[in-house]
Amino acid sequence: MASINDVFNQLQAVNGTLAQIDADVTAGTSATNQVKASVDTLDGEVTAGFAATVSALHAIAQLDTEAVKLLFQLTQQADTVICALEHISRNTCGILTEVTLQTQLQSRLRDDADALRDIAESAYPAAVLERSRLAALRAEIERCCPPPRPEPACVYEPCERPRPVKMPDLPRIPPPPR
Repeated sequence: MASINDVFNQLQAVNGTLAQIDADVTAGTSATNQVKASVDTLDGEVTAGFAATVSALHAIAQLDTEAVKLLFQLTQQADTVICALEHISRNTCGILTEVTLQTQLQSRLRDDADALRDIAESAYPAAVLERSRLAALRAEIERCCPPPRPEPACVYEPCERPRPVKMPDLPRIPPPPR
């Protein structure tokens, strides 16, 4: 049979073991609490990172929308420029054709008028003097009262312009998270 001393020694050994288990459990709880705190911190940082990412994506989407609006405006302006260039091209072609015809006609008229003037001057020398006198009078009258100018052959019709684009209200891009 075991003595009281043996029982006491056994109880002390059990007590020491229990103290060691208590110390180990306390250390484990502390380590568990540290892991939980680290996981909670990581969860907060991930949540903040996702929020920042969503915010940045929203800002990029707004920028893309404004860029598309500006591209549309530029397309309308390009259409206006093309219209004006078509007018210029059509008018230039018409003018060149007409100038070519008129130059040929004027050359023939000049030759005919020179011939008629030579014939008239040789047949009517007194009329030449009278004509010179009338030309001087006409020049004097036109100095004070010039004849009305003819109406222009064409009037410019501008192309329809797109409305000016307003400066877009661009979002502020948040700084990257640290």
